[in-house]
Amino acid sequence: MANVGIVADDLTGGTTVGALIAREGVPATVFFDPSYVATTPLPDNAAAIVSTDSRPLSAGVAFGRVRDATRILEEQGARMFAKRIDTTVRGGVGPEVEGMLSALGSEYMAVVVPAMPQSRRVVIEGYSLIDSVLLTRTGVAQDVRTPVHQAHLPTLFREQFKAGLGHVSIRPVISGRQAIKHELVELRREGTRIFLVDALSIDDVDQIAQAVVDLGWPIVCVDPGPFTDRVAVHAGAIRPAEVPQRVTRLDPVPGETGTVLVVAGSATRVTHNQITRLAEAPGAVTLSVDVLAMLDRDVSTHEAECRRAEAEARRLLDEAAAPPRVMICALDTVYSGTTTPEAVMEELSGLTGPEPAKRLTVRFGALARRVLDVIGRQDCAGLYLTGGDVMVAGCEAFGAKGITLVDYVIPQVDQGIITGGPYEGLPVVCKGGLTGTEVTAVQSVNRILDERMRTHGAHA
Repeated sequence: MANVGIVADDLTGGTTVGALIAREGVPATVFFDPSYVATTPLPDNAAAIVSTDSRPLSAGVAFGRVRDATRILEEQGARMFAKRIDTTVRGGVGPEVEGMLSALGSEYMAVVVPAMPQSRRVVIEGYSLIDSVLLTRTGVAQDVRTPVHQAHLPTLFREQFKAGLGHVSIRPVISGRQAIKHELVELRREGTRIFLVDALSIDDVDQIAQAVVDLGWPIVCVDPGPFTDRVAVHAGAIRPAEVPQRVTRLDPVPGETGTVLVVAGSATRVTHNQITRLAEAPGAVTLSVDVLAMLDRDVSTHEAECRRAEAEARRLLDEAAAPPRVMICALDTVYSGTTTPEAVMEELSGLTGPEPAKRLTVRFGALARRVLDVIGRQDCAGLYLTGGDVMVAGCEAFGAKGITLVDYVIPQVDQGIITGGPYEGLPVVCKGGLTGTEVTAVQSVNRILDERMRTHGAHA
């Protein structure tokens, strides 16, 4: 069993930390359900990551899911533990961390390092900044499911944690490892169990990791991924190995490489811009899916839209002079850059609250599987999935148990292969709806095609 056990609050978070570990040359697999961990053999020099899909859940439910997932990881032999949190600290960080601590015992403490400098997320004097903008002045404050209204993390976390929380500010951090250790020891003498630490750079994160390892305390790493990675390396929980350099190109990939299926359901402007740019790339074809038909309470309306989409996918493949390099299967709102009003979703579906959105993602994921079956295992070069809920629904429909990470295209745009099910081994790049620039989808598809060329040859 893997030495490192990580619990993430959603799938995209799990792939993010997994990709960081994979770049060390160490196997890292994200499982969609904790039960899959026990049935999938992993080497000792590996990380097992479980997604609890708990970010929007109530404190009590999230606490229980994380506690139970942690117990499973411990039973399977994990000896180092981490709680992966969102780079924008959405969700119930306090209840989830305390769920993990409750499973591990009273001797464990939590060290929280929320910075991910690779993605321009930093913490200074307790304040969370994204691209030099205060967290609460970004779109995170308007997040539909888990908005964040407090950028001062000591204040935010003291409202969430029952255990005593202490804060190590940026001054001792930039002074180095010895100063960090001094601050941690002093806080522990005061009865602190949760340690929040500022960081501005990867070097800061590395210094914090070395300080914690020097102290030898039993801890849970709480962070978006960089701190967990550095602690695992310095503690010897994983053994880095040389990894091949992978290209991230914008120019077209030469040769016949098969078709990449893009599944896009995120309603963000970021995703709209990325898909629009990708649709203009050579060899791209588009398949639009009617949101209203997918939501309809009349199952026959939904099924008719699925059959239409399947037929359109076959037409696009049959009529092309050469297999399309990219088939974009996206909700019509992604192409238009609009959102469906909540009242309309509720009226069509006959559901309320978050249930219409859940129905949409489950049905869209099932449709993606039908389109994937039309392309076929042999002719599909890989998958590009954008939108956290779409990723989960799609992978479940594909019959996958998880994703084994290989690398990242850019931080938080993660490359791996499907684990389990009829599409096991199929390359995949996945990302949340808010991540990346206008060219990220093009880069991601080209990464998949480059990998296809490398492993199968130009005429696979």
